[in-house]
Amino acid sequence: MTGNWTDIVFIALPLAYFASAATAPLLAPAAGWRTVQTGGAAALLLALLLPWLDSPASGFFAASPMNLTMTVLVSFIGLIVARFSAHYLEGDEGQARFQRWLQVTLGCVAIVVTSNHFGALIAAWIGISLSLHQLLMYYPNRKRAVLAAHKKFIFARIAELSLIAAAVLLYQTHGSLLLSDILAAYATPAELSLREQLAALLIASAAMVKCAQFPMHGWLIQVVEAPTPVSALLHAGVINLGGFLLLAFAPLMLQADLANWLLLIVAGLTCVAAALITMTRVSIKVLLAWSTVAQMGLMLVECALGQYGLALLHLVAHSCYKAYAFLSSGGEVENYLRKQMALPAAPGAATLPVLFAVAAATLLTLVYTGYLHSDASLWLLLALFPVIMLSERSSQRTQASLILTAGLGGLFVIAYAVQKAIFGGLAPVTALPGFAAALWCAALATLLIGAYWVLRQRGHSDLGRRLYRNLYAGFYLDEWATRVTLAVWPARLPQRAAARKNTVFLDQENLS
Repeated sequence: MTGNWTDIVFIALPLAYFASAATAPLLAPAAGWRTVQTGGAAALLLALLLPWLDSPASGFFAASPMNLTMTVLVSFIGLIVARFSAHYLEGDEGQARFQRWLQVTLGCVAIVVTSNHFGALIAAWIGISLSLHQLLMYYPNRKRAVLAAHKKFIFARIAELSLIAAAVLLYQTHGSLLLSDILAAYATPAELSLREQLAALLIASAAMVKCAQFPMHGWLIQVVEAPTPVSALLHAGVINLGGFLLLAFAPLMLQADLANWLLLIVAGLTCVAAALITMTRVSIKVLLAWSTVAQMGLMLVECALGQYGLALLHLVAHSCYKAYAFLSSGGEVENYLRKQMALPAAPGAATLPVLFAVAAATLLTLVYTGYLHSDASLWLLLALFPVIMLSERSSQRTQASLILTAGLGGLFVIAYAVQKAIFGGLAPVTALPGFAAALWCAALATLLIGAYWVLRQRGHSDLGRRLYRNLYAGFYLDEWATRVTLAVWPARLPQRAAARKNTVFLDQENLS
């Protein structure tokens, strides 16, 4: 095939979404959903066709293995969400509006993951935010949904302004907005100028805002008020675009020490805190939302460590898992009731201290031998995973055997090694972490395991109760962010029906 055909496929992919977005709302709901699913299926087929085209695309499109992987992922998730939504929203009055903005959102995401032009990427990034806002406001009478959408709207503008400023700085440096031209300058290590360091900081900041890192995370927890398909789309195909942004600018970010340390500190602390907060949650959708915050933090830390292949693997796996988890969240109610009938027992008193001792011994060995900043350090947490499974095996309703648990943990290690090797070849670049960065991550892992031990073994102590109370409140960071947000840009929140009636009654009395 010729290069022109490659460009046509790239252009047709988002157009398949936009065409169905324009036509589906004009039809009856059932016919509209068929149109939406047809558009999604066409986009997926085009995405699967792209790797087989043997000629390069023009400079306006990115056809790297990473971009093609993301294109297939987004198209696949979008089609699954569309098929689920057709049944979930059956009989709802707002189906036409949902169909339109779902397809517009997916079309903009398709442009982001295939564009080689910084300007087109920013325009589509803004389009994702504006169309997603319409989905988040699907129930405009729900106060929490409106507040969450309002905060998301403001934070999205911060991320977009950061990206625009980064584009201006990089254009002044390289004289081009094509990502391939910009990144070609960082193919070999070199000291970055102040302008380039600032651009990298702005890109990292935009990624953290997009990934709902502390303290701008509360909106992601509260948007569970939106329909379940919106949550699935958000957590599986939109929220992780911050990680994709870092992957797209990997050659630059590898050399930006300040930006990487910003990611390590903010995303690292977010990951630890959010992972612990999930232990205090009961609502399945809220728990999944906090899990996303933690997972995004870990993905950003992987990028800051230079492990972009691992980050790409994490992104794909998280998208598939979180889409399934949200779309099947209705069945978790029954699972929770079964668990309440047979509450799990805590691990033995000695298991978690032994786990902590193994972690400390492993860390000290890596430090002493000088391997802390090598690839060996990346296996530290993974090596601890089977140990954690062993320590928790007696806490399940049906006690697992030692051999079965150890064997399952070993299979996870092997699966991880195979997938890491595959995705390492798909990532743009990769690098080993520095000693200071690896030591910081080891400290975070130690903090996580220590706090986990307190919650599991010392939950009724003063320290355990204080820790649980602050974790349950999310360290009150969202309350602070909400006050600042409403002070900067007040929101008009819907009133409850009873409150509206009382307001009308008082107004009538005042008039009389």
